[in-house]
Amino acid sequence: MGGVFIKHKIILLTRKRLMIYALILVVLILAIVGITYLFKNREEPTASSNSFIYLQYKDGKYIGNEKTDKGNIQVEVTIKKNKITEIRILEFPQEYLAENKELEKQTAEIIDKIIRTQEIMSSEDMERSSYVINKFLKAIRIAVDQSLLQ
Repeated sequence: MGGVFIKHKIILLTRKRLMIYALILVVLILAIVGITYLFKNREEPTASSNSFIYLQYKDGKYIGNEKTDKGNIQVEVTIKKNKITEIRILEFPQEYLAENKELEKQTAEIIDKIIRTQEIMSSEDMERSSYVINKFLKAIRIAVDQSLLQ
């Protein structure tokens, strides 16, 4: 009859093999713990993507001022518990608002995004922005940088 024959193989578990298997198991467990620790630390949000991990915002209100060809842009940034909680526009040239009706909406969206993400636009985003928006962002960055220097 043509059946399937299975040969049994006996594996001897010697003390040497047991030590090798135990060592491999310990190394795998340490590797998993190490990788988990690294990913946990990497996912923690930083104060700003443009700042170093060791830099933290100091609580308070900070004024950022940037000159434009039609006047000053002045903002007040409030920081509480190492986060930007409020950005107020103290001064903004009215000529820019008269020339561009969308500018007020754009600045409100930028403020909302910065508070939500805690990130001021990257330099690539700033290159695509208008002159006035760049000056507005620079005023915010100046105020935030002051909190880092305190």
